[in-house]
Amino acid sequence: MVNIKYTGTRFTRRRLPNGRWIAFRPNETIEIESDRLAKELETQRDFVIAEGNTPKVGAGIKTHVKPPKSRGRPPKSKAKTKIQEKVDKLPKGLKKNKKAKKGKAD
Repeated sequence: MVNIKYTGTRFTRRRLPNGRWIAFRPNETIEIESDRLAKELETQRDFVIAEGNTPKVGAGIKTHVKPPKSRGRPPKSKAKTKIQEKVDKLPKGLKKNKKAKKGKAD
């Protein structure tokens, strides 16, 4: 974390390494996290690095965080397996007619 003061008279902006833009207005101080940008701006005469910088405290990298779930096929629901068990218990094949069992007349 570096505080940089822009002493120029015109509006200007700079690009961060991650692709975002930072806008500087005249006599404005901005806190920057990028060391590369801080070194680049230090060499220019319109930018002054402020003294007494303190490191950022808190809200760091999270630890012990669950990884995101994969977006694969969802698991089968338990309700469908119960229905499938009922279907499996039913007798297989076509039902035979009760009258056909008695015998045919000649």
